[in-house]
Amino acid sequence: MLWDNPDNPLAAEIRQETAAAYFAACKKMVASLEALKAFDQAHPSPTRDQGQITHRARLLEEAIERVFFVVIQREAMKLSGYEQFFDNYEVPDEVRTRLGTRRGNENDHARSD
Repeated sequence: MLWDNPDNPLAAEIRQETAAAYFAACKKMVASLEALKAFDQAHPSPTRDQGQITHRARLLEEAIERVFFVVIQREAMKLSGYEQFFDNYEVPDEVRTRLGTRRGNENDHARSD
């Protein structure tokens, strides 16, 4: 295939761009997972007020979305090993079980990063 040819400079550039986009998405994913984990450590579940519950829900949705974006990129790149990937990045079960679900405003399809 044209894109698998290591001597094709365009193919090499596309692979580099793909890798850069993947690792940028991974950085954002890690940041969102760390924010959720830090929040949970700072605010134990039984002591949360309504504002903290709402904030945590936003952090959770962000983490779900970021993990889902990386999973989609992994699929496009034909990478396997999801269980190991989830374990390596310490993706919580709460995030894993909700991958692919969408909450919030159905009209909010666009997102700017």
